[in-house]
Amino acid sequence: MAVIDVNRGAKRAREARAQLGLDPAAPLPCLLGVVEERAERPVVVAPLAPGLAGACVPFGTGRLLFVNGVQAPVRQRFTLAHELGHAWCGHDGTVAVDTFATLGGGTTTPYEVQANAFAAEFLIPKAALAELADGAPSLDEITLVAAHFGTSALMTLFRYRQLRLISSDACDGLKARIDEGEHFAAAERLGLAAFDDRLATLDPLPYLSPVLRGTRLAAVLEGAAPAEPALAKAISRLLGG
Repeated sequence: MAVIDVNRGAKRAREARAQLGLDPAAPLPCLLGVVEERAERPVVVAPLAPGLAGACVPFGTGRLLFVNGVQAPVRQRFTLAHELGHAWCGHDGTVAVDTFATLGGGTTTPYEVQANAFAAEFLIPKAALAELADGAPSLDEITLVAAHFGTSALMTLFRYRQLRLISSDACDGLKARIDEGEHFAAAERLGLAAFDDRLATLDPLPYLSPVLRGTRLAAVLEGAAPAEPALAKAISRLLGG
């Protein structure tokens, strides 16, 4: 992973928070609202083809962001932040759709590294986590921070590691416990409520941003109209058609 691409993505995320009038360190309660209303990017949340997390595809003069709506809300939040990162960083529309492996860090492609770094910084700003951290975190602390920022426990742990706030050995130990699902018991014991993002309440799917309703795209997604060739190909791949 090229450090220059990580730094570039994180820098763009800080710029985005500033330009969108967001607190530089506060959690984002409803990411969907931020993307639709402040960033003015249209979003489609739908059951995507197996293995796909989302995509940022050309749409008119801008970009259309897709999110796999059958995933857990915390995963949808990271996907949406990642796709916003592609749009905000000005990546061209030829980037591939994003798989779960891509968003999990299993890539060295510069655009994907930048988008992952953008999402991590946009959701859990370095300034905020550095202020919260006080020595190596426990599983309870990881769970609390994840609930505070609306991220998964695993993504939160990796954020600690990315910022060198935890050693590799300690990170590996906590990852094993998270893989076993111990963070769920910790969240219940700590009385933590699910993060209140509108992504968790969308029903039925597909969901289209208000700006898209009544448009030709809406008709395309409903199977009532054909799409332009490039968009049709992207939609077919995303929806598994």
